[in-house]
Amino acid sequence: MPAAFTEMEQRTARWQTNSPLLVVPSWAASLAIHSLILLILISSLNRCDSGQTGGDEGELRSVGIYVKQSPDADQPEDSDQEPLESPENPQVSQAQEQISEVMEQPPVAPLLPELNSKMLGAGPTQAPSAPTTDLTTDQLMSPSTALAPPVMGAGNVNFFDAVDSGKRFVFVLDCSGSMAAPQGAPIRKARSELISSLAGLNHNQQFQIIFYNTTTRAMQHRGKSAELLYATDINRTLARQFIQSVEPDGGTDHLPALKRALSFNPDVIFFLTDAKHPQLSSADLNDIREQNGGRAKIHCIEFGEGFPVKEGNSLDKLARQNKGSYRYYNVRKFIKHR
Repeated sequence: MPAAFTEMEQRTARWQTNSPLLVVPSWAASLAIHSLILLILISSLNRCDSGQTGGDEGELRSVGIYVKQSPDADQPEDSDQEPLESPENPQVSQAQEQISEVMEQPPVAPLLPELNSKMLGAGPTQAPSAPTTDLTTDQLMSPSTALAPPVMGAGNVNFFDAVDSGKRFVFVLDCSGSMAAPQGAPIRKARSELISSLAGLNHNQQFQIIFYNTTTRAMQHRGKSAELLYATDINRTLARQFIQSVEPDGGTDHLPALKRALSFNPDVIFFLTDAKHPQLSSADLNDIREQNGGRAKIHCIEFGEGFPVKEGNSLDKLARQNKGSYRYYNVRKFIKHR
């Protein structure tokens, strides 16, 4: 074994001595090897233009990098500067489309209903209307304390410009045949003004209506005795029906109607008539004054044609003796000209 190894070494030394090849430096060999590896890697890479082009016409697109910077203290977040264009990404584009769809959808309706301003606050200080459900008509017509709201003060009431305040009101209206002429204007105007006056009452106030000719007819229901009624919505509705049901007819007798009105112990009486005859006599006026005892104010409204005559007018005396007022209206002015 040593002899063979010695012979091989001798041959190798002899080959190296007689070989014409040049010895290459180690750095040159390293450079050649690395250059060869680099060429192989470059040739294996795909060219930039071998795939899909950046534009519709095969043009290459320039790309950039968008760097999101933290908001600067001196610059608002909603700056007008646009970011550099970033390369298209299918996932990013899809997410942007979904966000756009959500933003374009109409707002979702609130789950809670809107609050009505009338539902807020402590509520009205005025007493509510008397209940109108589960009650018979007799109960609604009755002025019993069970249905009556608490008294909260007196308000003003206007009837043919005669204005007064109180809690208890009685309206006495002439419905004799003369109230139908001319052209039904007097009774039509009387109905209209009476309904308007009732609408001005509040729920704390009471009222009664008496129509009269030679007899008296007060507002009542199913034969029950007439009483003062609170000005609830249902009672005002029933009053309108009663007012519209009365038709002018017959003669005139003032005294029974006025005495019946005083029997309700009102604060105010509004008395309307178109009859100059018969006049209230001095005895009639004394009878009314004594029964009243200064408690109720009596306002008198007279319908007529032509100019008023206050001299010896019993209606003017009635008003002055009972702390009221007197007014005269020419019914010709109530006629609607077509």
